[in-house]
Amino acid sequence: MIKTCWDKANADEEKDDYSSINPTGFKQKKYETNIVPGGYLYHRCHIIAWKLGGIDVDKRNLMTGTQSFNVNGMKKFEDEVYDYIKENRDNHVLYRVTPYFR
Repeated sequence: MIKTCWDKANADEEKDDYSSINPTGFKQKKYETNIVPGGYLYHRCHIIAWKLGGIDVDKRNLMTGTQSFNVNGMKKFEDEVYDYIKENRDNHVLYRVTPYFR
């Protein structure tokens, strides 16, 4: 859980390379882009989005997720929070993500 705001979301201007971190279940294989958009089925997904002030290169903030989960699932919520703090720069948001695996 983090308390985020506009200043915190923009504190780190450049994403770092976290390709050396392999979260549980992470297996990388390149597919044809007509089968899997972007070519990779699995992503290293930030639990708390980097653009919201989440820790970039830390195995505790990365999990294995599918490309669809990362781009079509989590991104919608991250964008909503980001847009809110962008338009309400004096406000804070308490943001928590709990991965649930079955």
